[in-house]
Parts: sequence; C-alpha cells; structure tokens
Amino acid sequence: MDTTSGNYTCINCGGPVKDLYKKYSATVLKLTECEHCKNIADKYLEYDTVIIIIDLILLRLIAYRHILLNSKFKNFWKLSIILLLLETYIHWSATVKHVPKETELNNTEPYLTEPDIYLEDIKFYLLGVDMIMCTICFVVVIYLFTIIYTFLKKRAGIPFLMICKMVTISSTGLFLFLPSLIWDTSVHNFHLHFISIYTTLSQLLAYKALCNCEKVWTLIIIMSSILTKLYIRNFFNTAAFVKDFIPD
Repeated sequence: MDTTSGNYTCINCGGPVKDLYKKYSATVLKLTECEHCKNIADKYLEYDTVIIIIDLILLRLIAYRHILLNSKFKNFWKLSIILLLLETYIHWSATVKHVPKETELNNTEPYLTEPDIYLEDIKFYLLGVDMIMCTICFVVVIYLFTIIYTFLKKRAGIPFLMICKMVTISSTGLFLFLPSLIWDTSVHNFHLHFISIYTTLSQLLAYKALCNCEKVWTLIIIMSSILTKLYIRNFFNTAAFVKDFIPD
C-alpha cells in the first residue's frame, strides 16, 4: 500500500491532513477523509481540470484551497506575465484615441501618422512598467501584512512565493476582458469597474483560502494592498506622464 504524505489541507474546513489519498494498487485509490470535518479532504483529485476552472470562476473557496494548497502549480510565473501584458493592453486600449466608425469608413488614408504610432508604443511600454511596479507593491504589502498577522496569531509563516501564486490565481478575472477586446476594440469604464469588483472578490477568497484567517483580517489586508496599488498608480501615472512630454 502506497500513501502520499506531506503538508496538505482539507479543502472543506481548512484543517491539516497528512495525506490526500492512499494507493492500494495501480488502479485502486482511496481518498483520505479529514479527521476534523469527516469529509473527503480533497475531492478535486478525481475531477477534471475544466471543472476546477469553472469552480474558480464561480468563486468557490474549496477550489482555491485545492489549487493553492494541494497542487504544485509550478508554472504560475508564465500566467503572471500573460496577466501583466493583458492588464497593460487593457489600460492602453482605454487611453488610445479611436476614430468614429463613420469617419473611418469615409477616410481611405490611415488616421495615425508615423509619429503617432511611435508615441502610442512609448505609452504602452510606460504603462507596462507602471503595471509591474504596482503589482510588485501589491504583493509586497500583502506579504508584510501576512507576516504581521502570523506573528500576532503565532502561526507558521507563509512563503513569499505562495503569496505570488495567490495573487496570480486571483487575477485571472482579467481574462473576462478578452471578449470585449476581440469583438469591440474599445474598453469602457463599466468593463473596468465590473472586472475590478470581480477581481477583488477573487483576491479576498484566495487570501482566505491560503491563510485561513478571519474575514475582517482578510478584508483589511486586501483592501490595504489595493489602496497602496492605487496610490502607486496615481503617483506613477503613465498616461499623465506621457501627456506632459508629448504634444497633442
């Protein structure tokens, strides 16, 4: 009989479990039952990846616990790069100047001159730097607050890499912008507000799944990090910076 052993978590109650399943043979597996809540410690071991992704979209706490605490998720940095590029493109698309469709249909010449194209490229790169700095500050603030929380509660510390994974998983709501970018080349304010609210809820659930802390602490830590990110964005406002040194 083979058994997996390590530091795992019950996705139902958040309690620790020694193993997730016991392997009796090549074709026979038995999922471990949690000693605290008497439920299957991690039912997602038998589920397809698509179902797990759907539950993540539906903001189910147990799905976040499975991904963050009971799976390896090694290539999260690739997803982080994609999300940074997507967020940069979203904010760049919201600031780029669009020509009305009537004008575009009646005009056979390109409406952007060569210098305008270069200026838009510069704006995109500056926005990319801005997003990287904001994301780093966001992760660092969460990590510092987590250190304070674990110290006060006398709990084991959470590695910085786990905080990065949590932020990456909770930011996948940015992919909801893709339909708008594909079928409508403009990004409206209500799109930004809707995705921001969804992402915030995802971050609250992901942090609670990772730290298993009280709702008040979760709200304080995430909202403080968001406010810090907004302050950094306002301080290094790329769009305003571009307007200062680029003439109309």
